[in-house]
Amino acid sequence: MTDDGEPFYSEGFAVRFFKSDGTEWVANFKPGWTGLNKVFELKNSPNILVIAGGTCYIMNPDQTKPISVFGNGYVDFFVNQDGQLILQDQIDLTIIETDGEYWDTERISWDGLKGLKLENNVVTGLSYDPMNDADEWVEFTYNIDSKILTGGSYNRYNIEKKPWWKIW
Repeated sequence: MTDDGEPFYSEGFAVRFFKSDGTEWVANFKPGWTGLNKVFELKNSPNILVIAGGTCYIMNPDQTKPISVFGNGYVDFFVNQDGQLILQDQIDLTIIETDGEYWDTERISWDGLKGLKLENNVVTGLSYDPMNDADEWVEFTYNIDSKILTGGSYNRYNIEKKPWWKIW
């Protein structure tokens, strides 16, 4: 299975699905760029989330084509107390709601996130800043409920641009 629903004929991530009529079928999912392979039942949906090598496929077990395909570099995940799934890639987070809807945070890092923790729907961690010779890691927090990012390396250099001209 690929992002356009075409068959995938190489070694991928195989998942067996059981249709509502009792029959079964197997899909071979084309992997993304990482080693993250996982299958999640969505709490408020008949659909299944398949993560194959960091690429997400939202599948209905009765259909052989994906409902949605997104990402390709997810490396880790958290599940919060509400059942939302928080996926980590190298620059931001993706939140998957219990019904399968999903959204991305604003960009957090230039190139790398590490040390992530989830507590009370707030993700904390470090984001990589390659912009100076220090190659430093910058702290950030992201509140899932309010969708507010504090810190992070990507927005660190947002400087308000002033016009080069001035009206007297």
